[in-house]
Amino acid sequence: MASGLLKGAVLLLVSVLSWLCVYMKGRYTVDVQSLPQHPRSHQPPYPGGTADNLLWFLQVSDIHISRFYDPQRVTDLKQFCTENVDVFKPPMVLVTGDLTDAKTIDRGGSMQYEVEWRTYYGVLKETNVMERTLWMDIRGNHDAFDIPALHSNRNFFRQYSSMGQTGKISYHHAHKTPFGTYSFVALDACLNPGPRRPFNFFGYLNESSLATLQSLADETVHSNMTIWMGHHPTATILSPNPGIKHVIRNGIAYLCGHLHDLGGLFPVMYSMQEGGTLELELSDWMNNRRYRLLAADHDMLSFVDVKLGEWPVVLVTNPKHAMFATPSHEPLGRIRHSTHIRVLAFSPDPIEKVVVWLDGVRFCEASHVEGPLFTCPWNPADYGTGLHTIAVDVSDRKGRTRHQEHPFSVDGSRANISFVQTVILQTDWLVLMKLVFVLVFTAGVLSLPVLRYCSPALPPGGSSLDSVGGAGCGCSRLLELLGISAWCGMMNMSKGAYPRQFVQKWLSRLSLLTKVDQLYYPLFCFGVYIPIGPWFYGELIQGCHGALFMHGTYIAGAYVPGLWSHAYATLQIALFHVPLTVYLAMLLDNHLCHLSHKNNQASNNHAKPRYRLYRQLIGLLRLHGFGVFFLIWQLYSSYWVLVAYGTMSFLICPLRTWSLLLAAWLIYKVRTLPKEKVAHLVR
Repeated sequence: MASGLLKGAVLLLVSVLSWLCVYMKGRYTVDVQSLPQHPRSHQPPYPGGTADNLLWFLQVSDIHISRFYDPQRVTDLKQFCTENVDVFKPPMVLVTGDLTDAKTIDRGGSMQYEVEWRTYYGVLKETNVMERTLWMDIRGNHDAFDIPALHSNRNFFRQYSSMGQTGKISYHHAHKTPFGTYSFVALDACLNPGPRRPFNFFGYLNESSLATLQSLADETVHSNMTIWMGHHPTATILSPNPGIKHVIRNGIAYLCGHLHDLGGLFPVMYSMQEGGTLELELSDWMNNRRYRLLAADHDMLSFVDVKLGEWPVVLVTNPKHAMFATPSHEPLGRIRHSTHIRVLAFSPDPIEKVVVWLDGVRFCEASHVEGPLFTCPWNPADYGTGLHTIAVDVSDRKGRTRHQEHPFSVDGSRANISFVQTVILQTDWLVLMKLVFVLVFTAGVLSLPVLRYCSPALPPGGSSLDSVGGAGCGCSRLLELLGISAWCGMMNMSKGAYPRQFVQKWLSRLSLLTKVDQLYYPLFCFGVYIPIGPWFYGELIQGCHGALFMHGTYIAGAYVPGLWSHAYATLQIALFHVPLTVYLAMLLDNHLCHLSHKNNQASNNHAKPRYRLYRQLIGLLRLHGFGVFFLIWQLYSSYWVLVAYGTMSFLICPLRTWSLLLAAWLIYKVRTLPKEKVAHLVR
């Protein structure tokens, strides 16, 4: 029987892993070769030795100007708006959200500070950057903290931003050149109304907002190229069918920020959507001072991410990076027909030398054409198959040097984007959080009635399999039902006896807990309350009271869907409800041991006083240390409700504050259970 279960479990595990691998490959890998080709892929004009059909621009994101922290952000932004804009001379700068920080000094609360917005707009006015380029800014989630409505006087974006003063939230800018029109479409997915943090991380587009974006997309159908920009990555935007990715599918790229660099783990995050649209997340200005240079050269898009103060800045536009080739949105066939390698080199000081290397061999020294463009002749047919490498070494008059290289191909061969980055940017995190919540809720809450009605309890303190009798058989049947018996056998520790004994011991403790009505019903009902009842009520937006549920928030006469709340609920169950259940089971087991006189007091009395005290301290630490830890965590979480939403939310907060009172009451009940109430459990 056990052998059959073991084989079945292994077969099931292999099947699930195989399915998961196939699903992941299909879900996150784009078959670029199957995408339709650009209609002008092999039509002129072709990249040559003249400075035509060339457009470049900049992106910056997550500036986070703060009244409390790091004034150097403002100083460096002024440097960017003067030195960098003067050197690059871009026709537009795309600023993808989180212009201000909007966090209180303790970082727990959030509100809009007019002084931060005045500082941001003051930089734009002081540097005259809006007179030298089109400064296209858009809101991020921090810019929407604590805003009851778009027309509110606390929505400072309307007063202190470049595009906000035009009355535009989402908008389309068509940049016209002698060689075509290039469309830039900004989408605002910030919540409206905008709650205070932390429930303002994800973006949301309702049907009306999505229809507006679709109308903007329709305006771009005759453009040479369409660039979408927004603050939130598409994976963090909730939208109705057909969804935001369907609307922006006409764009060659979607430029965003918001995730910063995930705590330094991912300095760059790029991916490609199913239809071939690139999704390019830019690391933040706040801590990393990163910005992005992009260029459309003969309608092929290239880019490089740069740190402020790094010079020269180098971008090879032909042949373009093979990792970011999008055959549906750009005429990649023009690389095959090109006559010159094309390099953009920028520096505050004149560029002295541009040396090009192909496949590790020095190929040429590029000639200056005009502005930042350097070229040298080449024959693409010499590199007609497979992937190759182009490298460029650039030096300026001050002796500063920059080395830039990337893979390229002439025949459409492709370098793969990082799988991990693709998973981060293309996973539907809202669906994933719901799935994780269901699993944690099932394991932490719905398992309680299973234990109550499907398994008899072991004697209190019972640890020997030989001493459990019928109860041991009951736990064995439950182990078989859950498949744990086979797992224990796989451990191969003392032929599976120790892990099996350990699992049975804990099943018996939890089963004992569920048999006590005074403990079982409050625990189970509180667990069920988490996805159903209101978590807290209070001033979720300054001057506006509302109630927060897992499924959403009711505030300011509006409903905001629950987005981050599923993760919040998962943490509540995993870090409080489950530990509380385990701690109560330990306390109950210990209490019943005392009632049944099975605590081996006699043997302990023969020990020396010093060792007896030592054992007592160790016993207390093992019993109560775990409980102290998760109770402190819950107290800390309750404190942050007070910081973020005020006193009323702290007092009317079943999820956090009231749960502490429930825990204290349950612990008291365990310690004071009279023997007659649990006599039927003590064998």
